[in-house]
Amino acid sequence: MTHTVQSSFFTRSRLYDKRFYPGNLYQVVINTEEGESYEYEIEADTFADATRIAEGFANDLMTNITYIEVYNQEYL
Repeated sequence: MTHTVQSSFFTRSRLYDKRFYPGNLYQVVINTEEGESYEYEIEADTFADATRIAEGFANDLMTNITYIEVYNQEYL
């Protein structure tokens, strides 16, 4: 018998802190000097928080970064 478990990366939902709405979703694109780009979807309360999280992802890539783009999903 197989049991499947689904986990979520969203930490701002009703299950965690009893709010009835998720945080803001941000689209992040990290561009490297080699011409590659990495895309992430981040949930954060503010643009500054999303930028901080994106910088952490960029540091984890261990490659030379040219620039990081952060867009609010609400306005795309």
